[in-house]
Amino acid sequence: MLELGANTNSNSKFALIRAMMLVWMIFGAVAATQQPAEPCAGNQCMSEDDAVGNILLQAQLAIAEVEKKQTAVLLSIEKKAGVFHGLYGALVKDSKNDGNNEPSDLRWPWPQPDDPNNQVTAMDFKQMQDCKQAFSMKNPEVYNTSEPCCMALTRPEFNIEHGVHDILFQILKLYPEDKFQWVRQWAWRGLSDNCFTEVGNQSISNIGGPNKGVEYMVEQLLVNPPYAGMCLDHVDIQYEILADLQGLLLFDNNNTRAPAAMKAGLVPAMVRSLTIEPDFRPTLSFTCRVMTHAMMRNPDYPPLFRDAGVPELLERAVEVLLEPDDTEFHFGVTMSEYYDPSICQYPLLMMKGDALSKLQANAGLQDYLDLVRDWKQWANIVV
Repeated sequence: MLELGANTNSNSKFALIRAMMLVWMIFGAVAATQQPAEPCAGNQCMSEDDAVGNILLQAQLAIAEVEKKQTAVLLSIEKKAGVFHGLYGALVKDSKNDGNNEPSDLRWPWPQPDDPNNQVTAMDFKQMQDCKQAFSMKNPEVYNTSEPCCMALTRPEFNIEHGVHDILFQILKLYPEDKFQWVRQWAWRGLSDNCFTEVGNQSISNIGGPNKGVEYMVEQLLVNPPYAGMCLDHVDIQYEILADLQGLLLFDNNNTRAPAAMKAGLVPAMVRSLTIEPDFRPTLSFTCRVMTHAMMRNPDYPPLFRDAGVPELLERAVEVLLEPDDTEFHFGVTMSEYYDPSICQYPLLMMKGDALSKLQANAGLQDYLDLVRDWKQWANIVV
């Protein structure tokens, strides 16, 4: 079992750092290419069985926003545990390069929507117009209703000004049927990176009223079918909702969203997530992340999760996450690197409840938050 604490060894820190570099970037959230709404062939437009659609999805995931926002260059290169880290990416030292310190593998920087250097572009305006056009058709069986609205990496202020967050929630609520699961997948993706910003967080959390966005996410975790909306990049809807929710809870500086999530059923939602997709790395890893962010301001929560049987489920989840998986996710990053088990240790230690476990958990949490703040220096996280 991995340990998080003041005495964490370099290998564990290396794993944690690697995971932190990418974990909230949510590769599945890349915005779609800026194309006007066009009719699909038949009623399987967003289905995983649609080979053309999936090829487009993969191409979009790989290049769309990276090419558009490459101006977010590597900054503040720092050497830690044999890895060179920048705020926007990583220059990773090849373990087979005879121990020299020269980086041998460049991973592209991942743009952050709230990066002060990230400016609204003409392409953002074009995509917003395409989004509104596609949504106005009200026919997802003919038009890719939510794909053009997947503007996760666009500045949150722009999305708020033009009502993109509201449109995405309308899509989620208008098309609950199973045949529209991929439409909802794109809508959840469209919220993701904006959830991991202070400005976007405030908007998305309060869609429909104070913390109604948070409550809606928890409610959907309780009813979403297992593996719904699965895509070729190895993510499904349950994972996407967790990815959105963990961002909202991380920036819960006034500690109002976690209580709202708990009231909406966060404990059974976490139990369900760990149970319905027990072998699925993305869901297991991000369930741990949601619990970490909920517990870190609320020390009275761990016993509630413990009494619901979460420790046993998490122990099993860690076993799955520790199994090597060299499947490539994106940009040369493997599933094992992206979905690292380290984040599961904080809730596990907190649920133990003894003084030593809490001490270890809080030390690990501080290391984790230091990495977040180092990577996202302009953000304000209060714990």
